[in-house]
Amino acid sequence: MRLRVGLAAAAIALCAWCGWVSGYHRTSVAAEVTWGVSTVAVIAGALALAVGRHDAHPLCGWRLEPATHPWPRPGRGGSSRALAGVAAWLALVVVVLTWDVLGIDTGPHQYHLTISALAQAYRPLNAGLLLVWMLLGVGYSAARARAPRSGPGADAFTGSGTPEAGPDEAENRTTLSVGVVGLAAHPGRVAMPGLLLPSSVPVGIAFWVAVPVAAVVIDVAARRSAGRMATGEEFVRFISTAPWAKVLLVAAWLLAGYHLFAR
Repeated sequence: MRLRVGLAAAAIALCAWCGWVSGYHRTSVAAEVTWGVSTVAVIAGALALAVGRHDAHPLCGWRLEPATHPWPRPGRGGSSRALAGVAAWLALVVVVLTWDVLGIDTGPHQYHLTISALAQAYRPLNAGLLLVWMLLGVGYSAARARAPRSGPGADAFTGSGTPEAGPDEAENRTTLSVGVVGLAAHPGRVAMPGLLLPSSVPVGIAFWVAVPVAAVVIDVAARRSAGRMATGEEFVRFISTAPWAKVLLVAAWLLAGYHLFAR
C-alpha cells in the first residue's frame, strides 16, 4: 500500500513538473536549468532501479523482479523469427524518423511538422513530450534492470555473464543493434523526397499523439502473442545487448532531450 501511494505521488509530481517546465522555451536559461534537473531526476530514478533489481531497496523495501522469460523465447530463436517479432517496433521507428525528416520541408510560413517545432509552439504537446522523454529514460533503466538472470536475455548488466545464445541469434542481435542505432544516428537514411507531408498543423499534432498510442497498442498485442512478438521492454533489451549499443542509445536520449528542451 505504501508503495502504491508513493508511486501515485511521484506520478502526480512528475506530471505537475512537466506542465510547469513546458512554459519555458528553448535557448533560455530557465529551459536549460529545468532540462538539467529533469535529467538528474531520471538518472536518480535509474540508480534507484539498479539498487533494487536483486534485493529489497534499503529505503522503501521494494524489489524489482527480473523478467520471467527471456526473448526470443527458448526454441524460437533465429533471424527470421526474431525479426518478425520486432517488425512492428522497427516499422514504428522508421515511420517516426521519416515523418520527422519530411516535416522539415513544411512551407516557410507554417510550423514545421517536426516534433521539436510543434512542441515549442503548443505547450500541452511540449509537456507531454517531456513526460514521454523522462518515462523513456526510466523505462530503459527498468528494462535493463529486469533482464533475466540466466538464459538468452541475460547479460553483463545483471552480473550473469554473456548471453547464452546460439550463433545465429547472437549475430542477429548484433545486426539489429547496428541497424536501429544507425537509424537513430542518421535519420536522413530513411528520408524520401521532400514536400510529401500534409500542410495541416492539426494533422501533425495528431500524428505525434498517435505515436505513443501505437507503441502501447504494439506492446499490448505483444503481451498477448505468447512470446511471438517482443514487448517494448523486450525490444529495448534486444537492441541494446552490445555494450556499445547501450552507450549510443543513452547518448541519443541525452542529445534528443537537450535539443527538444534546452537549446
